[in-house]
Amino acid sequence: MKGLFVTGTDTGVGKTIVTAGVTAALRHEGLDVGVCKPVQSGNRAADPGGDTMKLITLAGLEDSRAMVNRYAFEAPLAPLVAARLENVTISQEEVIGHIAAFSGVHDSLLVEGAGGFMVPLADRWIIADLAATLGFPVLIVARPGLGTVNHTLLTVAMVKEVGLEVAGVVLNGWGPDTDQSIRDNASMIEEYGGVKVLGMTPHLAGPLTSQRVRGMINDHIHLGPIRRHLLPAVPTPPQEEARS
Repeated sequence: MKGLFVTGTDTGVGKTIVTAGVTAALRHEGLDVGVCKPVQSGNRAADPGGDTMKLITLAGLEDSRAMVNRYAFEAPLAPLVAARLENVTISQEEVIGHIAAFSGVHDSLLVEGAGGFMVPLADRWIIADLAATLGFPVLIVARPGLGTVNHTLLTVAMVKEVGLEVAGVVLNGWGPDTDQSIRDNASMIEEYGGVKVLGMTPHLAGPLTSQRVRGMINDHIHLGPIRRHLLPAVPTPPQEEARS
């Protein structure tokens, strides 16, 4: 199965919205792309405000909650801590098996991590270990403003350290209050990280819909590199090739 692992430079950077938007955009093109959030904390799987339900709703999926998510914890804490509060141990084998089950369901898959790349999931097992086991290229979602260069370059370095390819970086959530560093952050990340910034997405105020997040991605993100990682046999449209 072709896949992409989506991680953030931190919690709250908007990787769920970016993951859902990318999935919705590719599915709108007719590509059979699924999405998986194997571990989440801060909401139960059925909570409309949680990542699992946001992914299902905004990506336009018909997959069940049980398919998209394996572990969901109530406490808004790191998954390892939230799991311990509920006397649960997150099993590496169950998470990997859960993701592997998609091999017969969709042609390709976006797997969203939890928080940043070094977040612990279980004893001596972190998000980076999960990503390395899957072997998918990594899409990094980061904030657009001051501090993002440092956080993004550290994440890029760790992704490369575990032997994975950086598929690209998305700077998410710019708005009228974003500081002046936004003018140079993308070019600095590309220069010092040796990676491609695929675009900057705006903060979407108000109710979110599949159409809105899909439009955000289509308007602001170069999908060509993402598409090639997921479905390399599919020709890239000429306009996307020129942009990427």
